[in-house]
Amino acid sequence: MTKNNVYGGFFQALFFSSSVSIPTFLLDHYTELGINQQEMMLIIHLMTEINAKSEHLEEAITRKMNIAIEDFKIMVHTLQGKGLLTVNNRKIKGSTGVYYDFSGLLDQLIELWGINEFKQMEASNSKGKAKQGKPDADPNPSAKLISLFEQELGRPLTGLECEHIEKWLTATYSDELIIEALRRGVSAGIRSFRYLDSILREWEKKGLKTRAEVEAEDQNFQSRQNRKHDKPPKGSPKIKSKYDNIYL
Repeated sequence: MTKNNVYGGFFQALFFSSSVSIPTFLLDHYTELGINQQEMMLIIHLMTEINAKSEHLEEAITRKMNIAIEDFKIMVHTLQGKGLLTVNNRKIKGSTGVYYDFSGLLDQLIELWGINEFKQMEASNSKGKAKQGKPDADPNPSAKLISLFEQELGRPLTGLECEHIEKWLTATYSDELIIEALRRGVSAGIRSFRYLDSILREWEKKGLKTRAEVEAEDQNFQSRQNRKHDKPPKGSPKIKSKYDNIYL
């Protein structure tokens, strides 16, 4: 076999073999989701082997990545903890197999894309103000809020969470409303940014722009509840907060 024939056979095998499509946006931003390089490679392999028989999947991927089965399981567990991956059991032709669901990864990519769009809009608006000779009053209005959130939550915020605060400010939520939403979330023991976002959007829907207006609405809500339950019997359960069931 000639050298040219060898090259020809190799290129045909290379370019006509199966392939997997990885979104460029994921490759550009996976570190912002807290994914390290080895976890990203595992995600690519899982996407590639998604239709493989589950009983051979771990063996195939660990062999290709040159890692131990235990390392594979640890990375899968870590991705689950980050809300990026869900492992489900499903029946395939009468037998039960494992299915790896990346819906969580997709949700976080959509959220990150939205935040990036907001940042681009804000940057564009800032350029417009600069051309008009109107500099921003505060070059970093989110820094104070980020510091307060880290103090209340007792941990550093992730890059995605910091960008979420910037999105709230871009959406014209006032500092005092954002802080009040944080206070209520901490009091309820719920520290999810989606929960806080749902509270802010609920206030926006009702046209509430200040903490005083929110407190007045709470009093009206409580008064309506008291009228519905006039003189409740002693020992009856306390009326739940109207925010208890809000969760995005």
